[in-house]
Amino acid sequence: MIDDAANGAVYVAIGGIAQSALRGYVSPVVVEDDNLLLGPSSAAPRRHRAVRKQYWGAQPSAKLNEELARSDGPPLCVVLPPTLRGLLSFGRICASCIERKRPVFAIALGPDIAVAPTRGYDPTEDIVFDVADALRQRPPVVRCSSLETALVATVWKMWCRRSPVALSRFCASASSLHPQLANLGCYHAGWFPRQIGSNILLSRFDELLLRQLSNEWTTSSKVFLGAMSARSGLHEWLSHVGDLYVPRRLLEWCWHGQGRIVECQEHPEKPSELSRWSFRWRPGGEAILDALPSLRDAPPVAIGGAMAYDPDRGWVCRVGAGGTPFLSRLATASTGAQRV
Repeated sequence: MIDDAANGAVYVAIGGIAQSALRGYVSPVVVEDDNLLLGPSSAAPRRHRAVRKQYWGAQPSAKLNEELARSDGPPLCVVLPPTLRGLLSFGRICASCIERKRPVFAIALGPDIAVAPTRGYDPTEDIVFDVADALRQRPPVVRCSSLETALVATVWKMWCRRSPVALSRFCASASSLHPQLANLGCYHAGWFPRQIGSNILLSRFDELLLRQLSNEWTTSSKVFLGAMSARSGLHEWLSHVGDLYVPRRLLEWCWHGQGRIVECQEHPEKPSELSRWSFRWRPGGEAILDALPSLRDAPPVAIGGAMAYDPDRGWVCRVGAGGTPFLSRLATASTGAQRV
């Protein structure tokens, strides 16, 4: 697996499982243990570290961040899974290496795994495979061309822009350049409220999540297990964001607007975050599934450099003629959403 051209390289694992498996073959290894698909990001490294620490309450990927901050250093060799999370992390690393003129190598895990095409508003389910087994196959180390490095670095920089429009257009028009670009565009667009004609609706993710609620109390674990068994579309989202995002987002709904839409009750004796809280609709709250009266009625969501449900900079998801979701500025306000 080790190539002479990559001698002296620092190896980067995407995720803790990959880190454990990789350390049996090479050294040194640093890990990207941050899921960049969630929360705010910045193309400015120092600000990025600050917003990620604020989002998670602790500094993720500390050793990798130290490595990327070096003014000079050896090549970086990224052990790259064929996933959305892997694409974003790879883009962040490539952007840093271009700035510091450091060579980039990659070890592609699962290069023969086909990425299923997206359909409608939902991304393709995350790819799950045995990292240790993939490494035992001794995949080759490949030096990334300047074109490939620039491509994924550009994706990262567009992900971090305050306006989400450029990334949305790029993913739709340049999907042939990378197998995950169309999927990334679909995932990204699905966090923003949708505009259909003059009507404003919840984001695709919020709609699928809130449809799991009823007038009876239910826990996050039941929401998660129900979504995974029903295969309603939410399971595809949860494969990317993880089970712990369910209580996080539902609590944001509860704490937004004095819990006018969703209410919760705490069970402090429960050790797991998935069972610590119960949720249900406030009387009449389910009406938000039919129409979003205003962008202010939903808790905002930071995604990359943009903010979904931002009443001052309203971005909405529409569907193009080919069925591809894309983002643009909010154009009408007939449902009470603010014109921006």
